[in-house]
Amino acid sequence: MFKYLIKGLLAGIAVKMLGDYRNVSVQLLKIEAVKSYVLGVRVARDSAIGLIRMGLVIALIGLGALLLHIGLFLLLPWSLAAKAVLAMILGGAYVTVGVVALWVDMSEKTWLKMSGAAELLETVTAHGKGDDLPPRR
Repeated sequence: MFKYLIKGLLAGIAVKMLGDYRNVSVQLLKIEAVKSYVLGVRVARDSAIGLIRMGLVIALIGLGALLLHIGLFLLLPWSLAAKAVLAMILGGAYVTVGVVALWVDMSEKTWLKMSGAAELLETVTAHGKGDDLPPRR
């Protein structure tokens, strides 16, 4: 009988230790999954930046369109100063809109938010909460 009591006690200790180990293992697995996910987002972001670089070729096409505008401005019957002011206003507006759009779209914060990685990081790094962990026995 004493032998069964010790076996039961040792089994209870082993179950308790395995339960603690399971919770830690699940947490580490989640951290590794988030790490892989964030690295995937980084690769996607780097790919998008590469596409933006390819967009420079499209910018050359836009420059051609701008030169077309300049040619049309030269044909307008306005004074040279009025045409120059209009060209500077339009050019400044094009550049400002483009820079703001790229800045917002390419920021890491926007990518984390759009991909859902920010919420995933928040869930995994919630210290002590364990809301999404299975209940301990």
